[in-house]
Amino acid sequence: MGLIQNAIEGAGITTISATMKPEITHYVRAPRAARMRFPQGNPLGEAGRADQQRVILGDLLRLPWVVEEPESIVTLAPRGAALRPAPRRASSRRAA
Repeated sequence: MGLIQNAIEGAGITTISATMKPEITHYVRAPRAARMRFPQGNPLGEAGRADQQRVILGDLLRLPWVVEEPESIVTLAPRGAALRPAPRRASSRRAA
């Protein structure tokens, strides 16, 4: 993602990426990135938690105007994380 991000930035478009692996993001010299502190595969929060994901996405979209240092990787606090369990869907399986 960082390589594509560099090409987009080269065209004058500000970008930010979400990363689960800041050491790789640093290696590809991404212009701006936010380290997400969720389990691998869930960069924007817990599955089924649209409210949490909206907050995190909003924070992520504001970062390009806050992060001024080139090649910065900031850590986003997991706002709304683990406040309540994700709602469970009713099972369609019948007990035997």
